[in-house]
Amino acid sequence: MIYQDLKNKRVLVTGSSSGIGQATAIEFAKQGCFVGVHYFRTKQGGEQTFAEVKKHSDGILLKADVRSQSQVNKMVGRFAKTAGGLDILVNNAGDLIERQPFETATAAYHDNIYETNVRSIFFVTQAALDWLKKSAGCIVNVGSVAGHHGGGDGAGIYAGAKAAVATETIAMAKEFARYGIRVNTVAPGFIETRFHQRYSSAQRVKATVQQTPLGRNGTPEDIAMAILFLTSSEAAGFITGEYIAVNGGLYMRA
Repeated sequence: MIYQDLKNKRVLVTGSSSGIGQATAIEFAKQGCFVGVHYFRTKQGGEQTFAEVKKHSDGILLKADVRSQSQVNKMVGRFAKTAGGLDILVNNAGDLIERQPFETATAAYHDNIYETNVRSIFFVTQAALDWLKKSAGCIVNVGSVAGHHGGGDGAGIYAGAKAAVATETIAMAKEFARYGIRVNTVAPGFIETRFHQRYSSAQRVKATVQQTPLGRNGTPEDIAMAILFLTSSEAAGFITGEYIAVNGGLYMRA
């Protein structure tokens, strides 16, 4: 699907060295966008994504720890200077880090989860805001269905962080509407990426397929296409503050 209004948009995708972020960066490149590919630890993955982006359009490879405000400010500034502005921000960077139940979790783990998944969005969004005001752009924050149902074993703190992402998206949508900026959340279900290779057993992967009404787990491209839809003004120009679950019907709500 080609969204004509996305051509030549300047798009920054955090956490785009693998999985959902990688697929999203590549799909935006296919739309003819200038794409900022961001990584922190996985340089090889970032370079692989960037190579795919360059097959379709242009962009820039960026490194930053999104938990660091100074690094984020430099990253966003470098992107905007190179691209000549910023139209679309996809806040995808985040991680479970490891499974720690509430009963035994450390304070350091709790802080790291919120710094990685929530404070990072605050830093990147705040750094990008002046540029987005100029373009009347849009933001998509990547949450998780864990924020809706509380997460699996040892993932409750992560689920709380992702619930915060969904709620802060609504608050941002209210605050930024005066600038013509739309803000939405995509909440992935069970997506077969490196994330679940690290944190989920083969048995859990199989069981989730059996529990999902559409009969399969999701792909990174499933999420990327939902993000493209939300960033197209032609397709979703009157949608803001919304939470779109992409989970094959595994978790439904009225």
